[in-house]
Amino acid sequence: MSERPGKIGLVLQGGGARGAYQVGALKAVAEITGRRRSPFQIVCGASVGAINAAPLAAASSNFQWGTRRLEALWRSLKSDAVYVTSAPTILATAFKWFWALMFSRNGAPSALLDNAPLARLLEREFDRRQLERAIRAGTLHALCITAASFSTGRAVTFFTGHGEIEEWRRARRRGVRAEIGARHLVASSSLPFIFAPVKLSDQYFGDGSLRLTAPLSPAIRAGADRLFVIAARDNLPDEGGAADAPAPTFGEMAGHALDILFNDNLDADHERLTRINNTVSLLSEDARSKTPLREIETLRLSPSQDLRDFAVRYANEMPAFIRLLMRSIGSWGKDGRLISYLLFEPGYITALIDLGYADTMARRDEVRQFLRR
Repeated sequence: MSERPGKIGLVLQGGGARGAYQVGALKAVAEITGRRRSPFQIVCGASVGAINAAPLAAASSNFQWGTRRLEALWRSLKSDAVYVTSAPTILATAFKWFWALMFSRNGAPSALLDNAPLARLLEREFDRRQLERAIRAGTLHALCITAASFSTGRAVTFFTGHGEIEEWRRARRRGVRAEIGARHLVASSSLPFIFAPVKLSDQYFGDGSLRLTAPLSPAIRAGADRLFVIAARDNLPDEGGAADAPAPTFGEMAGHALDILFNDNLDADHERLTRINNTVSLLSEDARSKTPLREIETLRLSPSQDLRDFAVRYANEMPAFIRLLMRSIGSWGKDGRLISYLLFEPGYITALIDLGYADTMARRDEVRQFLRR
């Protein structure tokens, strides 16, 4: 692969179990490049994107090994490795909700599910020393992990990397240099209402996609000249619903909320970047020198198929009490939107990894051209 100037930023957005699609795409990238060193000098993630980003950034000196390890981890997952699925725990949570609604003045619990297994998994899998070695070796310029602060109402991007990167502050978002650890990943992936907030220092944080109105910004702030973006939603148009369709259930509304949370901001930010690129391309060299705006080349990968269809196909793999919970909130037997974010089971994960790999290999020439270094 011939030399090409500038730093490439990898942007991985949220999507719960849909993060398996990102793993398949990255597996294909490793095969296409065939290089030991990572093609991505800057790696940024929010929510499940943070969980994929951190170990991949730490393995920047051996990208082939890093992608294989990430794939092996995902293929070994089951729901009970992410959240507690046992009947006693779920029933105890349901009782707490009932008690709070009927008798308590302190409010209901802050989460439907307990993600303690995920916290233990990340503590075991994330190696900060390996991350620091990659930064010292120069194979990694920056790792950015975004979480939403419930205390300040801002999206906070925690970053570590080259000393030239400065902290930033924009409307409702800021970048803070930090020693990123497993708790940052847990905080970034704590879905609102689904998992409890995580305390970092003196603030409580939740899912990074919650307040991140400009998902591409952290990579650009860290110095990226090109962006490789892996989305978790297809670009297929939704079919119109029936005129006499019943009112949406709580589960269906929750699914739509997660869809908006994970995908709409990325779509809007990508459109905004495209408009800026078009504007800058029309400027003269003299005019360009007087503006901080610059063209950022972008390649975006999206699923070629609706991931909800896969969720419906493999929904019965869910643990029994989780299926019962989905039925109780009106999500079972619907379009699979909410289930597609929570279905951490082998059949579904394998299907998404394979789809991500196939979609990326179908664009191998475009990917290879973009990643020339």
